[in-house]
Amino acid sequence: MNDSDKVKMTINIGGERLQLSVAFNRQNAVRDAEKATADLYDTWRSRWPSRTDKEILAMVAYQFASYYQELLARLETAARLTTDIEERLDRIIESDTDKKV
Repeated sequence: MNDSDKVKMTINIGGERLQLSVAFNRQNAVRDAEKATADLYDTWRSRWPSRTDKEILAMVAYQFASYYQELLARLETAARLTTDIEERLDRIIESDTDKKV
């Protein structure tokens, strides 16, 4: 089976079963995401028993969206820093090359 071939998977979060079609090589990532989401759902379900399932699922969705936004911000910062470092290195190399000529 090719890594990009699709496989059908069923995941369960908060009692909701979802059918997915994912690349063969992404199965472990999907299972990890399912586990992290289900664990957070279960923790919050027990912490706030008076909340509805819909509220808990919304809270979980918000939490993971928040994580995602934080990662995007960190990635953007890292990309800017990388560009800055590359530019500084280029200037150093150019300066060093000019001194040797």
